[in-house]
Amino acid sequence: MAPQADTVPPPSSTKEEVAVVEPEFFGDFTSKWFNETTQEDDPYPSVCSLYLEDGHIVGSGILIRPDVVLTAGHCIKDDDIVSVGFGESEEEIAVIKIVVHPYYSESSGRVRNDIGLIFLECESQYEPATMGCVEWMERYQDITTVGYSFGYKKYSKLGVFRYFGTVVEEPNYMKFIPRPISVWFGDSGGGVFAEFEEGEKYLVGVISSFVIIKVYGDREVVTECSAVIVAKYIDWIKMEILIKNDAIEQIVEIDKDGRKC
Repeated sequence: MAPQADTVPPPSSTKEEVAVVEPEFFGDFTSKWFNETTQEDDPYPSVCSLYLEDGHIVGSGILIRPDVVLTAGHCIKDDDIVSVGFGESEEEIAVIKIVVHPYYSESSGRVRNDIGLIFLECESQYEPATMGCVEWMERYQDITTVGYSFGYKKYSKLGVFRYFGTVVEEPNYMKFIPRPISVWFGDSGGGVFAEFEEGEKYLVGVISSFVIIKVYGDREVVTECSAVIVAKYIDWIKMEILIKNDAIEQIVEIDKDGRKC
């Protein structure tokens, strides 16, 4: 069972900048690295969009129970999400409660414990994601990011992103290396998926942020992408669901080859 994240790591002294703007390129360049989902072809139906009252999409989330969505804390910290959408908005469900991790914080250009839960008015017809453990992964293993940006849902193609590991200063985050492109504004709160068995896709991370450095004047270079490690927060997720439902319920723990999260 994963340990609960109950302390805030010390702030990093590295000067870094979290990008919050969309890229300037669209069309063929983006399609080179991502697949756009359709109603007929969506390998990740558990990933949903987050809506403001005016209908704008402000981020992504992942269905982990029929009526519970996991997302990034910074997407919901202002408590203004009113609904979530699945299946190219064919199913839109109202939000009844939002919970941000109690140790969520922003400092030194970093977001700590960037995770939160959205409780829905009713159950979704879509199948929740299966949560897995980063510990099952090997360095440079291919991963897939799934989220909403440019106004549509997309998932990265094979070889675009690879798992790198964690760093001592941020033990609850997984780092992945962008090849020619990064995740963007709107992808936040979306899922990082990995395959451990052929055809089995496991949710291992929640997209948090990417970091850029400026070099040679106006040129910007992406140095890393970060995602919250889902397994580190399973205890907290369980507790919040128990509090919400005021009943004894359980999230199924995934066991792979005798190894539990």
